[in-house]
Amino acid sequence: MIIKNTPYHGTRKGLSDIVVTMLTTAHAVTGATIGVLVPYPWIAVPLAIGSHFILDRVPHWQETLAPYTPTPKTYVRIPIDLTLSLTLVTIIAIWHPSAALSVWLGAIFANAPDLDTFTIIMPQLRQGFIAKFYQWHSDIQRETSSMWGVATQVGLVLACIGLLYPY
Repeated sequence: MIIKNTPYHGTRKGLSDIVVTMLTTAHAVTGATIGVLVPYPWIAVPLAIGSHFILDRVPHWQETLAPYTPTPKTYVRIPIDLTLSLTLVTIIAIWHPSAALSVWLGAIFANAPDLDTFTIIMPQLRQGFIAKFYQWHSDIQRETSSMWGVATQVGLVLACIGLLYPY
């Protein structure tokens, strides 16, 4: 079941309460994969940005749909998510050193559209183009239950790692 634009205020109970999701990780690993497959930064960067919006259309779990209020779990999830992202992207860059620049740029730019979430803690930034982008970006999200949403992200990361693993 897909729940479109359902706000999460930390009140839902379920798998999301005990599983650290890979919100940044899924985008970063996809961008890194693009960087390996397309080792030219001037091509990899726009593809990585585009991949972000395609992945946002895949049913997934996330806690930051508007209106959103960070919870204590947010401050546990974020460092774990970022550490996992950095670790996996580092591993991919080590596996493919000739594409390391594209790997890192792909990982960074695949996450760049989510910088609009800073307007949650700094709402004064949500004006003009940023406000329109934030609303559009929120509207394209395809949120689903935490169990299936985490499963799609884990599956995506495993597929990318499997594709890139040096045999």
